[in-house]
Amino acid sequence: MINAYAAFEPGGALQPFEYDPGPLDAHDVEIAVEYCGICHSDLSMLHNHWGITRYPFVPGHEVIGTIAAKGEDVTHLSVGQRAGLGWHAGYCMTCHSCLTGDHNLCAASESTIVGRHGGFADKVRAKAVSVIAIPDDIPANSAGPLFCGGITVFNPLLQLALRRRRTSR
Repeated sequence: MINAYAAFEPGGALQPFEYDPGPLDAHDVEIAVEYCGICHSDLSMLHNHWGITRYPFVPGHEVIGTIAAKGEDVTHLSVGQRAGLGWHAGYCMTCHSCLTGDHNLCAASESTIVGRHGGFADKVRAKAVSVIAIPDDIPANSAGPLFCGGITVFNPLLQLALRRRRTSR
């Protein structure tokens, strides 16, 4: 069982909520949550501003924790390893975007908090391909926001190959 905090209606208060996630898929991991940030997307989903929220709704997509369990086909993460999970909780792994490393552009991507329960819980599940190893020396409260606001800013800089402009004095 997973213990979480969920809203049961648009804008509702987060209340204790327990659910059975079922068996772990061969390509999934279960993360024991150490830290979970909150951003405006969580609030938009809480209030159903986008018209796609399913209740009960468990927010949280800036997750840092340790791998508590992994599916039999997961090879790049180990139980006990520190890891993070952001907005995406899965990808198709067959489209051009996935096959060329642009998973964030996958048209079939799965969101961590759309149609599934997020990280305001003691555990959260996701496809292992969407989970990133985190060095032990990075504080959880610093690493968590990198999985949302941080990547939102960094990815365009990387995609457009922008470089720092040097100024002369």
